[in-house]
Amino acid sequence: IELRFPDGPPTSQTSLPGSVHPTRPGSAGTANGHYFSDPDPLLEEILNEDYSEEMKAVASTMTPVQPSTIDILVSRCLCRPKPHLESHSLKRERNLLVALSTVSYCNASTSQWALLRSFYSSIAAMVPDHSISVSECPRKGSHWQVVGFQGSDPATDFRGTGILGLIQLYCMAKNLPEGKLAEIVHLSRKEPHDFPLAVVGINITAILITKLRNGELLESAVTTGGYLKAMNKLYQSCILLFCKQWREENCTVKDCQQILNRLALLLRNSQQTLLNSS
Repeated sequence: IELRFPDGPPTSQTSLPGSVHPTRPGSAGTANGHYFSDPDPLLEEILNEDYSEEMKAVASTMTPVQPSTIDILVSRCLCRPKPHLESHSLKRERNLLVALSTVSYCNASTSQWALLRSFYSSIAAMVPDHSISVSECPRKGSHWQVVGFQGSDPATDFRGTGILGLIQLYCMAKNLPEGKLAEIVHLSRKEPHDFPLAVVGINITAILITKLRNGELLESAVTTGGYLKAMNKLYQSCILLFCKQWREENCTVKDCQQILNRLALLLRNSQQTLLNSS
């Protein structure tokens, strides 16, 4: 399976995948240097590093979120609730997440490595044939293919989603119930119907990034309390639905893009249904 990005070629990233650059300073935008809080200290650390240059670079590529004249007239004439407006905090979060999708994996970042290592450990522990070690995890090697990357260096697979793709893989492995995660891992390893789990997850992130950039996730963000929360809930529903259809239809790798296209359609038309199912 190849990585495919539904919105055309990936946005230029700030550095080559896996390149080494100095550890980023924390954001200086607030008194304590934090804009975003998260119960997971690893995520909070990454979200509050300084991405001001990337945020400025992607700002012009983001579609403004504002109700159309038709939406306003319909809400007034039919006494429907007013369309949601994007608050300053939500706009900043959307800007940050789009920026993260352009930030390459950094070998010098201990926090990024911690996310990647955690994802590997969670998935490797559930690989049914015990073909890889959970405790040993070199930065490069064939063991990454067992957990669903395309080659020996997982950083190259994040070229279209940046570290946002890594964040979503980490959150999936961390937040899914253990039984559900085990089912997904076992299904992804069951030949001849196996599929590269990490690559599928990164493709789902790529679809969500397009929706995020185009301003199509606002209602979900308002419902869940933030864009990242919305994206993670939608991501979780998508990966579960992907596996359900994969199993029911006895799919092989050649069917992967077809299911991803279905998910993209659902994300366009049925976000609330997906949120309710997660």
